[in-house]
Amino acid sequence: MARVVYGESITELIGSIGGITFQRNASGTIARLKPKPPVNPSAGQSSQQHLLGTLVSHWPTLSAADKTSWDNFAAAHNHFTPWGEEKTLNGFQWFISCNLNLLLAGESIIDTAPAFTSVIPPDAFTLSADADSLNLVWASAFTVAPDYLFIYLTLPVRHSSLKLRRSLFLVKIDKTFNGTDMDITSEFETLANVSWSSFFSGSECNLIARIIVVEAGTGLASQFTSSLVEIS
Repeated sequence: MARVVYGESITELIGSIGGITFQRNASGTIARLKPKPPVNPSAGQSSQQHLLGTLVSHWPTLSAADKTSWDNFAAAHNHFTPWGEEKTLNGFQWFISCNLNLLLAGESIIDTAPAFTSVIPPDAFTLSADADSLNLVWASAFTVAPDYLFIYLTLPVRHSSLKLRRSLFLVKIDKTFNGTDMDITSEFETLANVSWSSFFSGSECNLIARIIVVEAGTGLASQFTSSLVEIS
């Protein structure tokens, strides 16, 4: 903390600049570091942070040939985000992107860049909600094997503040599903810390589910397939 003394050209400073806050107290005007609120990551966020740390530490252990394979992969292929945005990544970023998906799915790190494939998004589905359950429903049988289905949910979204891009939470990874109906009630209850029956009977909101396919063995991922359901 420092006391501020004004001169001829600067007569008053109020507010924050670059992390420093100017405020008045009994001693006059002072400058202090802007406080940063503590961040308490969820269990899922902590797990992902740990996996990211593992991958960052693993990169320097790669051989020159392996690093070059990722650099060549990056030079030849742009990355498409789950939202469909095209991004230019470097080799290290591609290494992180593919391997984070693999580690989340319980697979091993791949040191050498894979052969590129364009992963097809999951079939369209409906997010269905009733008093008993929350379900992903397909019009015809959908199978994810031999790849992985990553399922994301939003927390409840007010009708009046609905935006396409809401914070998403990875709630389930599945490799064996083959059917038309996937019950994700327990996953939502865990995410929102609620009982589904109580939530359904007493809420007016929207829920959004987004899913991607992650290719086994490469970690390459598709774009989102999404659905919204209104709870009222």
